[in-house]
Amino acid sequence: MALIGNSSIRSTAALLQDELTVPKRKSLRLDTFPRGMDNVRIDVDLDPALNDAIGRLVMSSMVRRLRDLRLLDSSNPLTEDLEAVDRFREVFVPLSLSVAQQARQSSRREVYQLFVLAVIKRIYLAVDRHLKEYRDGLDEAPLLGALTTTESVSRHEKLWRFGRHQAELRYEVSREAVKLVHSLELVGRKQRKSILALSWPVAEDMLFNPLLQLGKLDEESTFIEIYPFMLIKPEIFRRFETVILDVLCHWLPDCPVRRLTTSTDSDLNDLQLRRDEGEFPGYAQVESYLRAVMSDTEYQRGETNWLDNPGNLTWLMGGNGERKGPGFWDKKRWREFQVNLLQELEKALNREGLLDMLFASALLPELYRDLGRKGSLRLLFEYLAGGRSRKELLSILQQFKEITNLELYMDRMEAAYKQLGQAAGVSQRREWLIQVVEGYASLRRDLKLSWEMYRAMDLIRLPSRADELELSRANRLLQEFHLGSQAQKNEILGHVIIKADLRGSTELTASMIREGLNPASYFSQNLFDPINKLLEKYGAEKVFVEGDAVILMLLEYASPPSPAVARACALAYDIIDEVLGRNSESRHLGLPELELGIGISYVDEAPCYLFDAGRKITISPAINRADRLSSCTHRDLDLFGRSAVRGVEVIRHLKTANKVSGDAEFCRYNVNGIELDAAAFEHLNGELVLKKVKAKSLGKKDGDRYYVGRFPDAAGKTRWQVLRQSKMKVWDGKKLQPSKKSGRSFYELMTDPEILNRTREKLSGR
Repeated sequence: MALIGNSSIRSTAALLQDELTVPKRKSLRLDTFPRGMDNVRIDVDLDPALNDAIGRLVMSSMVRRLRDLRLLDSSNPLTEDLEAVDRFREVFVPLSLSVAQQARQSSRREVYQLFVLAVIKRIYLAVDRHLKEYRDGLDEAPLLGALTTTESVSRHEKLWRFGRHQAELRYEVSREAVKLVHSLELVGRKQRKSILALSWPVAEDMLFNPLLQLGKLDEESTFIEIYPFMLIKPEIFRRFETVILDVLCHWLPDCPVRRLTTSTDSDLNDLQLRRDEGEFPGYAQVESYLRAVMSDTEYQRGETNWLDNPGNLTWLMGGNGERKGPGFWDKKRWREFQVNLLQELEKALNREGLLDMLFASALLPELYRDLGRKGSLRLLFEYLAGGRSRKELLSILQQFKEITNLELYMDRMEAAYKQLGQAAGVSQRREWLIQVVEGYASLRRDLKLSWEMYRAMDLIRLPSRADELELSRANRLLQEFHLGSQAQKNEILGHVIIKADLRGSTELTASMIREGLNPASYFSQNLFDPINKLLEKYGAEKVFVEGDAVILMLLEYASPPSPAVARACALAYDIIDEVLGRNSESRHLGLPELELGIGISYVDEAPCYLFDAGRKITISPAINRADRLSSCTHRDLDLFGRSAVRGVEVIRHLKTANKVSGDAEFCRYNVNGIELDAAAFEHLNGELVLKKVKAKSLGKKDGDRYYVGRFPDAAGKTRWQVLRQSKMKVWDGKKLQPSKKSGRSFYELMTDPEILNRTREKLSGR
């Protein structure tokens, strides 16, 4: 029939579709966060105070319900925490506002998404952990031989009762905790919108999805509290949806969903757990169910349609959710249309053999509560739907020891069965039909949203061990949501590696031993202690110390801006100055002198870290580069027709053995010198104002370029830095000559006191 006069089905469909609302949900953007230490999930650390508040909240709720079930007695010290709710509110509210501000400052709403998803995951994990701990406590009671008969029966009774009510405990405790978060988010939604321009960064019906509170999709006793029992099996759901769509598509030709073309069913019990190592078994079950009833393109791509709003079906069938204001829904023909639609649906369900199941599902929750939630739900459902006789039911129920009065139990069952048979009135059947149709729509929506929610929580890792947190934090992978001083860490923009290659220490040690001197105290007092003081002065840290190798690192922070390479150059110069100063003492004692070669390398990103037995190991490509720059592969420059000098030279030595390839070897000379890689030089050029000076003014020959700059150190003292850019020379076996290849330069930080003095005099106007 048409809605208005003689209008066609097409015009009727247009009228209806204009009133069917399609939910709009903000997509989750967790892909913008770096993966954590397992390279799969995002590492998140919630404030310890919030973790503690969640634990107290969950434990208090669980204790109350365990006592109601007589699973805790006077011998158990657990008590309800009356301040748990207030404590959670005191921590969660200011932290959520702080995170919202953080998300606004960074223009990333996904920061708040990640936070609230992590909170919800922490709640569910806490519930599951406390349930497991209680069960393990029962299993770990004293051995049976050490118990009295009364104690043994009591423990067995508790184990049995806990197993029977575990699903209900999980659902009730989870629902209470999540309900509190929901209420706090509702109260704060206006303030949150003023900060983020969005009330719900994560869709409300996704975040507080009842399927997540169930834990497992096939827990019958909790499933019926939310959805029609007949739909617990995916094959029935698909048959039911086929009927719904066949009826509705007559009036709404543009079907909003793609129907499955296969008839393959997935067994909920046979599917393996997902990669999250079983944190949430419900994830696998929901995915299995969806694969059996829905096109994967619909739920995996996050597509929405008017079926995702259960109120649409309720309105079409004549239930709650009437439209406000004047419209065709005020007309008599609209009521007639709804009645005819329900009649058509009822006939179609009856032809498919689903109508008796529908009515049984509508009556089952109230009946099960009246029966004290005892017996088998599956048996009750089959009996009400006409699938089992009274005799069959009676013989099976006799095996249930919790049913103490089987005769009264059966009387109540028969009364419910008669109620279904006598419900010939249109209003009662119409009410049950609308109730189950709305339950179908709610389950359909919740399946899609719970899958997306499970997938999001599966991407979040909540490390708890101190070493895991430190490792993730050190590698800048940890997303931290803390109040107070731990809230934000200063961003690291880059880092500088200094490699000091100390030479001659073996000879010096041997000479001291021969002279009866203590090399350990000498090196400690004259080398390592002074260098440690320099580290404090320049804010550097040791990366690696072994034998003659010392590797240091300076970090470049976003705020306040710091000239990291300039500080590294000053530190390197002071180290050489310290070593050369000690050499004068060695000469006085007739001991061998020490020699240094220092390399400085820069990388425009933070370093990575590993931890080995609690020791932090720095991983950086700059280490290898600095190691190469600090080396001295040819200490004798006489081989190349040059006299030995203090400083750095790099020579390209052509190998005559392979004339075809023209292969070359770089010979590095670094004696008490400091060499920078190109990245360090370019960054230094950005940190300081480097002025070019003529080589002649420094007493040098033309051919090299010299740059001079200065900066104030931590003490406010002006530090001058002179750098030399020189082309690599080529040795062809006979003589040194300029390289014909462009761009082959090296950079030296000058350590010659004479050059530094001339620089200061020249630039000071003397």
